[in-house]
Amino acid sequence: MAHFSVALSTAGKLNLAAWSYHLASLDREIFFAFRHDMSGRVCLIFLFLLSACGRNPDDKHGTTLHVGNGAEPPTLDPHLTCEFAGIFVLRGLFEGLVTLDDQTLEVRGGMATSWDTSPDGTIYCFELRPDARWSDGTPVIAEHFVAGVRRILNPALASPCADLIFPVKNARAFYRGKVPWEEVGIRSIDNQHLEIVLERPTPYFLSLLVHPAWAPVLPENLQKFNAMDHRDTPWARPGNLCGNGAYVLRQWRVGDCIVIEKNPYYYRANSASVDRVIFYPLEKDTELTAFQSGQIDVSSSVPMDFIETCRAKHPEWLQEITGLRSFYYILNCKHQPLDDVRVRRALALAIDRGILCQLIHCAPHSAAGNLVPPGTGGYSFMGDSVTYDPEKARELLAEAGYENGKNFPPVTLTFNTSPVGRLIAQAAQEMWRRELGIEIALRNEEWKAFLLTRRAGSYDIGRGGWVGDFNDPATFLELFQSGATNNFTRWENAAYDSLLAQATVPMDQRERLSILHEAEEILLKNMPILPLYFEPYRRLVASRVSGWTPNLLDYHLYQNIHLTQ
Repeated sequence: MAHFSVALSTAGKLNLAAWSYHLASLDREIFFAFRHDMSGRVCLIFLFLLSACGRNPDDKHGTTLHVGNGAEPPTLDPHLTCEFAGIFVLRGLFEGLVTLDDQTLEVRGGMATSWDTSPDGTIYCFELRPDARWSDGTPVIAEHFVAGVRRILNPALASPCADLIFPVKNARAFYRGKVPWEEVGIRSIDNQHLEIVLERPTPYFLSLLVHPAWAPVLPENLQKFNAMDHRDTPWARPGNLCGNGAYVLRQWRVGDCIVIEKNPYYYRANSASVDRVIFYPLEKDTELTAFQSGQIDVSSSVPMDFIETCRAKHPEWLQEITGLRSFYYILNCKHQPLDDVRVRRALALAIDRGILCQLIHCAPHSAAGNLVPPGTGGYSFMGDSVTYDPEKARELLAEAGYENGKNFPPVTLTFNTSPVGRLIAQAAQEMWRRELGIEIALRNEEWKAFLLTRRAGSYDIGRGGWVGDFNDPATFLELFQSGATNNFTRWENAAYDSLLAQATVPMDQRERLSILHEAEEILLKNMPILPLYFEPYRRLVASRVSGWTPNLLDYHLYQNIHLTQ
């Protein structure tokens, strides 16, 4: 692995460590060429020479979309993917029963052309399109969706997304080994008709179906790699993966790029103007350089120190919208002293979220005193939000037996490697030191290792965050249900669980939101998380890209994108 740290000032002098470029593959060659313009300033020409992934000069105005993806996906198995880097690629490789309009986020037909719902809202019957095909030309049939659900609910697969299937009748019970498969509420009536029976009415059920967790599978394709029951197989690799989406996985060079190309068997293949999408796992500063030099068309984010400059000088590049993104720290409630709610509340009250928002160039109203972003599905939290109250924090810590931080046991904050993650962690560390007199150690890990650490519960305090899967408060609140696959806090509360269950019963929407509000009050009273901030979506989008419309879910379908000169 090679590592370069270089920076250029406007005076043309080299400074060290202002930005870093990491190579994850020796296949990539990087050439730095410097030239002086007439003003004497130094310009950096940054050329990516990727043996198979880079932008071909002849394609600069062609039909390949180049996208910064921020991170390397741990996997492209749709039933094992919950993080955004993977989902962003999978949107091209698989299509569920429904999709969303990427302008309005309204539910639209996908593999299903229509559906009927029972009067009580618990039975859905979907009619599949007759022209749906897998990327090998095999027809997509209802049984393939049944096979997908059975696979993700298999405990041997240990899917982190299995709880997205739990609204289905007996899905949770089957996952926990309490009922046989035959009692799970999904069946194929015939090749073109699929019936799904729910435990209870679920207002956001159709929106759930957009997530890759609901992707169908072609059993004979998975069986070649023993992937129906196993995680660590080569199934989700180029040449092996058979998808039903608008694109096919052609190449995956870890550290370089992921390449997907148009699926000729997709039912709308002729209307898709983008023939190929290439995703690059670039860090923020490197991504900015790539965007400015024309190497990528869309960035995954915008570096903090470029936001104001971009707003002033290149507003046409910047897409910025408040989305369903909540960032927080998770607390391992099984580890001492974090098993004491007074300690957890003290940590929360000692954080000045206004300062955090200044550090990361978020508006002051982005400071989060609760979990659910305001406006999510018409919901806004109006209870006792978490505020900056260091005096109360010290009182609580003293009540827990750690007055002025005395005898406070070793605690470590673990976060994934990123400039923002480190900045927030260092700020929180200093606030806890200053306000509570405690020393919190910091540990950063590469993204894939961090995901494993968090899932294994091998942490005290950890970076957490969630991007809403659908526009409803439940997408956030259900994370912390007892036994939820993404509840890494190990916190459980029967009253909280009961309220979330109540919110699924048919009722007036205002009454339902009131119940969810009560549930969030319980969450904040017990404080298994430390809310930090709500972050807007920020991307840089080149002028040649049309159809990339900002929306609450950052949801985009590549077959709807158009590229111009």
